[in-house]
Amino acid sequence: MDRLFLAWPDPVLLIDETGQLLQANRAALRMLGRTTPGAEVEQLASLVRGDAASCTALIRQGLRSTVPTPGRLDFLAADGRVMPCRVEIALLEPPGDQGHATLWCRLSELRLGNSQFVALNHQIDALKREVGRRQVAEFEMRQQSEWLDTVLQGIAEGVVATDLNGSVLFMNQVAADLTAWPRALALGRPLSDIVRWKPGDTPAPQQLIRDTMVHIARDQHLAPVELVSRTGSIEQVQVSVSVLFDEAGDRSGAVMVLRSLAHEVRAELQRRSLELQLRESQKMEALGTMAGGIAHDFNNIVAAILGNVELALADSGTSAGTVSLQEIRKAGRRARDLVQQILAFGRRQSHERSVVWLPALLDEAEAMLRAAVPPGAQLLLEVDPDLPPLMANPTQIEQVLLNLTGNALQALKGRTGGLVTVTARRWQGDIDPAGPGELEVLRPCGWTGTGIQLVVRDNGSGMDSATLSHIFEPFFTTKPVGQGTGLGLAVVHGILAEHGATLRVASEPGVGTRFFIWFPAHSAERSAERPEHPTAVVPVPVSVSASVSRILYVDDDESMAFLVRRFLERSGYQVLTCDSPADALQALEAGADRFDLCITDHNMPGMSGLDLVAAIREAGHRVPVVIASGYISDELRHRSSQVGVAELLHKPDTVEELCRSIERVLNAARGGPTGLHPPDRGS
Repeated sequence: MDRLFLAWPDPVLLIDETGQLLQANRAALRMLGRTTPGAEVEQLASLVRGDAASCTALIRQGLRSTVPTPGRLDFLAADGRVMPCRVEIALLEPPGDQGHATLWCRLSELRLGNSQFVALNHQIDALKREVGRRQVAEFEMRQQSEWLDTVLQGIAEGVVATDLNGSVLFMNQVAADLTAWPRALALGRPLSDIVRWKPGDTPAPQQLIRDTMVHIARDQHLAPVELVSRTGSIEQVQVSVSVLFDEAGDRSGAVMVLRSLAHEVRAELQRRSLELQLRESQKMEALGTMAGGIAHDFNNIVAAILGNVELALADSGTSAGTVSLQEIRKAGRRARDLVQQILAFGRRQSHERSVVWLPALLDEAEAMLRAAVPPGAQLLLEVDPDLPPLMANPTQIEQVLLNLTGNALQALKGRTGGLVTVTARRWQGDIDPAGPGELEVLRPCGWTGTGIQLVVRDNGSGMDSATLSHIFEPFFTTKPVGQGTGLGLAVVHGILAEHGATLRVASEPGVGTRFFIWFPAHSAERSAERPEHPTAVVPVPVSVSASVSRILYVDDDESMAFLVRRFLERSGYQVLTCDSPADALQALEAGADRFDLCITDHNMPGMSGLDLVAAIREAGHRVPVVIASGYISDELRHRSSQVGVAELLHKPDTVEELCRSIERVLNAARGGPTGLHPPDRGS
């Protein structure tokens, strides 16, 4: 307001009821020939020629009216000139509790002596003032209009304003985007041309405007409707309509607000998807927990079967029952592998890495997958004999092979001449960019050098690009309900990412699918010894030297304890079995020096294998301890090293491996070599 007062084109003074000069605008200062009012010019009377009576009378006149009333004073300019002036005075602010009234004085110089010209001059001045007021008002209205347009364009909802007849007067850009109508084309058109939604029980836009005009007291809010744009696209929106009023309070039109629900719809779909994933995750976690719970008993059963088969094979020689026993052993090993898959699914296996030879894993995977090959289909393995070793987790890599090859075999069902080919070859140098139709899923930065390229391809049903883009998402599956969890490829993606592999996939409906994987080779490739190709052999009995080793075996499973005792005694060891950790502690208290080694199960009621080791060490016994467990987790490895466990043994392995473990630990305790050296046969 101060800037507006100072810039006002008419000379204006502000005084109080005592005649004290409060403020003068720039036009008044120019007329009086001053830049600022001086310190001596503090009273209106000091600016006027003659006595102060005329000033006092003018002030009393102004105090009586808030509407400007005319008067006359002769003002003195700074150069001594006398300027007859018309003075319009009005009460601007009444007196307050502790202040004087403020009066407003507008000055206009009377330059013409003829009254006719004076009147004309007054009219010209009045016209100038009116033009000035209108210019200021138009400027303010333009600023307000620009500000309002900026606000309406900036809000997230679509806004459409109409007149009383329903013609569009205003539309912001959001509404233009929702309706696909350019703003320039929409203005002046009927609302029914611009805003349309699917017909139904909801009133049409034009009818909604008319209903709102009738029910002025309340706004109209609709349930979500499907807005049909000019191009035919459909989007859900929330609609509200309000009446517009002019300055006189009369209806001037209506405003419709369109709020897009696309974000809410996506959020709701995402929420439902996350809820479904959470339920699936909880189900998978429950299955994993169950897998861990049954692993102990199941492993004991499988180990007992395999162990007794090994003993029976050793006793049978070349009898006719050998073939049957070998088949039992083969089935038992398949059951053992099934337990490993269940434990891997429950994520209860260790992620520890070691040097891995891919051909051996491919052979094991092929043996497991042969039964899943559909009738009339083929599974071919093409393996380069000169593959470098990998530093990897063998269980996880085997899981990748089983998932990819198993999916490829399932894609062959119902197709004649189905073929799944698994190719593994040495790779040297950089990896070429992805080709047409290939989706690159993983590619570590800076990967180059020696490695292995693994390709799994099939000529099955294939996938379109939309399906292909989702196959690595958890719980996404194209299989019928009950035949897939949607976790297989998600697990593959996670394993390959952990191992720094590159992954690509290409697929075409009716043609088939190809997975390309590049593994980096182990850095110590040249120093790594290539293992012999695994073959099925009948175990050779292991015997002991004249200094017979004495073993304390602890297991709450009676059949397992009986099997181990028979096998170890046949191999020349002296064995005492205990079915509880408490009995084992009593046996050690009775004479710990009677035992060279203690072997204990880990999962036992009341006291675990780790707890038993801790109790043995707390009692001061120094006998080495081996823990056998159905699944060996990272936590078990960590805690075993803390309490001083000599070795961890995977329980489903053959009892022959148990003998080798015994000799490793005993040789280490005696300070001898720790290689796989069976003891000499005693007498």
